[in-house]
Amino acid sequence: MIQHGTAPFLECSSRGDRRFSAFAARIRARGSRSIEEIYQAAKRFEDGSTGLTWRDAKGKRAVNADEVRAFYSVLWDEYIAENPHLLPVLTSASGLQDLFGQAGHACQATELWRIRCAALGVSP
Repeated sequence: MIQHGTAPFLECSSRGDRRFSAFAARIRARGSRSIEEIYQAAKRFEDGSTGLTWRDAKGKRAVNADEVRAFYSVLWDEYIAENPHLLPVLTSASGLQDLFGQAGHACQATELWRIRCAALGVSP
């Protein structure tokens, strides 16, 4: 589990507020695909494969890990830009968490906390 801020925590996964789940958050400008689908398909593997489904790519170490991690941040920025009505939900939360988040992995709670802090003009 990954947590940012203080309790009470807004759960940013399919077990909480689904609008902040990478599986449910869809970006219209990218064909209304989910952030999870787009992110996992962007991974490139040692054998040269890329463009895999989220099920095939999830949990596997990509050779372009730094690049796709940065891309994950961009995807969340795009999603919030397309859904500005969600920003007040984030800025009013005292904390965000992801029950499924793991240290060293891309995490929606971490990205949304970054976006929240930037909107409030505070450091993450």
